[in-house]
Amino acid sequence: MRLPMKFVFLAGAASIWAAASLTSFSGDLVPSPERPGNSSDDPIQKPKDLSGRSIKCPRVRAVSAGWDGEEGTTGWLFKNDPWMAYQRGREEFVREFSAVDGAFGEPGKMAGPVLEDEATHLATRDHVASCTLCHNTPFRDGGSGATFFKNGGTGRNTPHAFGSGLVESLGWQLRLMILEKGDLNRDGWIAKGEADRVRAVVENLPNGDAGEHVSVDFGYFGDLDGNGKPDLNPICLIIYVDKDGKRISWARKFSDEGVAGYTIEFQIFGWGHRKGSVASSLRAFSANAYDMHTGLQAYDPILSEEPNNDGLAQVSVPGMPQFITGRTRDRGVVKDARGVSKEDPDRDGVLEEITSGDMDLIEWYQLNHPSPAEKLRTAQASKGRKLMTSAGCTACHVPDWNLQAGDATNPDYTKRYVGDRRFFDLDVKPNPETGRLEGKVSRRDPLRRPAFAIRGVYSDFAHHDMGPAFYQMQFDGSILKKFRTAPLWGVGTTAPYGHDGASLDLDEVIRRHGGEADASQKAYAAMDEEDREAVLAFLRGLVLYSCDDIPCDVDGDGKISEKFIVAGQDTGVERLNPEWLFRVPGRIEGMVVNPDGVKVKSCALTNAEDAYGMKLKWLRDDDRDGFPDARFAGMKK
Repeated sequence: MRLPMKFVFLAGAASIWAAASLTSFSGDLVPSPERPGNSSDDPIQKPKDLSGRSIKCPRVRAVSAGWDGEEGTTGWLFKNDPWMAYQRGREEFVREFSAVDGAFGEPGKMAGPVLEDEATHLATRDHVASCTLCHNTPFRDGGSGATFFKNGGTGRNTPHAFGSGLVESLGWQLRLMILEKGDLNRDGWIAKGEADRVRAVVENLPNGDAGEHVSVDFGYFGDLDGNGKPDLNPICLIIYVDKDGKRISWARKFSDEGVAGYTIEFQIFGWGHRKGSVASSLRAFSANAYDMHTGLQAYDPILSEEPNNDGLAQVSVPGMPQFITGRTRDRGVVKDARGVSKEDPDRDGVLEEITSGDMDLIEWYQLNHPSPAEKLRTAQASKGRKLMTSAGCTACHVPDWNLQAGDATNPDYTKRYVGDRRFFDLDVKPNPETGRLEGKVSRRDPLRRPAFAIRGVYSDFAHHDMGPAFYQMQFDGSILKKFRTAPLWGVGTTAPYGHDGASLDLDEVIRRHGGEADASQKAYAAMDEEDREAVLAFLRGLVLYSCDDIPCDVDGDGKISEKFIVAGQDTGVERLNPEWLFRVPGRIEGMVVNPDGVKVKSCALTNAEDAYGMKLKWLRDDDRDGFPDARFAGMKK
């Protein structure tokens, strides 16, 4: 079991301030993001939020353990109370972290990988207290958002996280499908000359599956252009290996000493960087974002330990293989007598700011995040969808993908897919009579890992040269020319557009296309106004939504109740509120009189402590130091 450790402060005065600020809901010297109170509570003792949308429990560092771990550990939660684990992961995403948590340890400094001049860093650091400050449309739901300085002065636009778990699992599958074509002898890597003239072509759908079939070409396995590197699409990060298949960390081309071949990492997230600095998993992406944007470093052996020196780190508790490129700055090389990592990379006196258990929870939330939806498709929108294919748009904006079933023990390693690891699916469709978007929850067994048809994602996940209008000059003057095909699901509600957010509407960003998409752009421009409006009508119908508010059949009775009863209270229209699906369902306060003398329905919980498992062994924190009491039972703090 991996356990979080006690954090310390450098000075006695800081210790007193921190202890006071971590006290229960009263007397905080530092404002807390938690608002657990209801209408009857003293707001000084218990800050309140009758909307029920605020964080309700104080932060307790999570403890990482497998699915058979003790009560309150992450694996135990995934198995016994998956909705509560989902909600706690969501709270990590929306929480506003403070200096008490270790936020903003290196304010004003630069961070991240350097650019081509080997000196200029690609982004500022420590500038947001919460993931939600950028991922905020829709609010609280890992949506799209702000454009911020990254790589160059033109900036990078924040993508959304809807459907991110399906995309992550597909990324692993695409990696294996590419290796299947290039690793002819199945020794785990591609040797020089093994498949030089073989093309890495994969199919989005198996033969016989309904949908638009597209062959996606990720390039040649050999170095046919003579630049010393495989001619694979830049989405494939090349990991050079020696004759035993062991990673050579410093190697950058075939001619480097000891290089016998390579393996790959499929970096499916982000807009793309020339130097391969985009994470391939939700866990690594989150750890990097915590560090760079909020100044919180994770101590996470799952990301930082490489058992076989082959580029792969460990497999997370939610079941995703990790890559060593996602290793965290806090490696735990130096520890105190209790096993606490003393590294403190940002030198703010707070040790182990994010635990491996915290990473489990935020991974679990993003893994299970619902996918975008499509509004009621009109005749005009249906016409626009067909026009996209005829214009060649769907050659890159590939509509559908098949996620194959997990098979971790297959003797052919290129078939060891992870499958669909989610514990629920939310199918959101328009009501044909009212046009209102409505959802239906389907429970799933996350350990069975079946196949799943990913519909309407609209991306080949490859990097393409879209012409000069998309080129980005980086801070050091070098030019980025290729970017990952933006998935179109949700595009109707995610303006502005482009990696830089420079296009303010859909017509503008389509007309901006050139390079490899020049023919499709010209086909669009040559359409008459009616046809162009049809294309735009279709795209505008691909939307995100508020997970908190969408009417939803969550109990599986085939209907959406207008008076959904949970724990004896009428909660209103049935919707996807994870708190109502906990092992101990959250009980709302109900009708109360507000300060204006008006009766309102309070969704504040009256049983938050029990619902959120605050008395479970590995979540209980009676002394409010931010760590479970069981971790330090019998130890001097």
